Amino acid sequence: MFRNVKWRSISLLLACCAAGIPAIAWAQANVQAELDALVKAAKAEGEINFYSGVTENVAKRTGDAFAAKYGVKYSFIRLAGVQTERRFGAEAEAGTFAVDFYMVASAVPFAEDAIKKGWVEPIAQAGIPAIRSGEFPDRFVTGPTAIVQVAPWGIAYNTEKVKGADIPKDWPDLLNPKFKGQFLLPDPRASNSYSDHWGIIIDRYGEDFLVKLRELNPRQYPSGVPSTNALGAGEGAVQAPAVSAQISATRDKGAPIGLVIPSYATGVEMQIILTHRSKAKHPAAARLFAHFVMTPEGNKIFNSEPGSISVFDTANLPKEYVSPKPGALARRDLITRLLGFQ
Repeated sequence: MFRNVKWRSISLLLACCAAGIPAIAWAQANVQAELDALVKAAKAEGEINFYSGVTENVAKRTGDAFAAKYGVKYSFIRLAGVQTERRFGAEAEAGTFAVDFYMVASAVPFAEDAIKKGWVEPIAQAGIPAIRSGEFPDRFVTGPTAIVQVAPWGIAYNTEKVKGADIPKDWPDLLNPKFKGQFLLPDPRASNSYSDHWGIIIDRYGEDFLVKLRELNPRQYPSGVPSTNALGAGEGAVQAPAVSAQISATRDKGAPIGLVIPSYATGVEMQIILTHRSKAKHPAAARLFAHFVMTPEGNKIFNSEPGSISVFDTANLPKEYVSPKPGALARRDLITRLLGFQ
């Protein structure tokens, strides 16, 4: 695919040395040559297919910008967190790799296992120009994946049902007796990132906090989207946890809902995972898309939804933001039981 890149790079190095150009300039020229080759190969493939853990409006906006910039078509299927990994895993087991990459939160454990099976390529080793150039912040490269969005968890509320002093500002405010039977709760098994959230709640407030939430007789929903839709329809007063993109997508349709981000919070750290290039139908286009969302330009588009934070601008994170901790999934069964799900 990059047949002539090596010789092109050697030629560039020799030319730069002959002209007395510093090595850093050669490195930049080398990365540009690799990007040019990647763009050419992606255009030849002509399209990409992916599974998206972000809301449809975010995936479409980013896909449209990518297609406009590079002339590569795209298609995606929106899936909730755990569904993404289950579907990708089932297809991989069958030897049918339907997508070139996928985006999901709390993805490292699954990605590490998928790498061992040859399904996934570590993004740190995939030759992504934005990584090779040093443009993408190192702290957001996990090795198997790259984090391209941070969306802090918050508390959503129906603005017609909750007003003034009753609007929750922090997690303990959810225990207000007024919210009994009015608290909408997504199934914590629907996404690995729910375990991240409830895990830090237990760390600060103890397991008893979840027991008290359960005693409010929350209305249970299979995942965040139906819970948010129900909140907008007035089926309850508050929902937790919730992320901004989900709330905005529903509010844009006229739903009376708001969102508060407490100072102490973790977040949905959306990650991009590449299907191994030996398995993907459009490996160059997938890597070009990864490059795009890992540049300041593409990452700004990907994170233009209010409340979604670019990895290039982390100053807007909550003051007590805590990144998801390794091992949070080990507490999923405990969290599920404490919250009253069967």
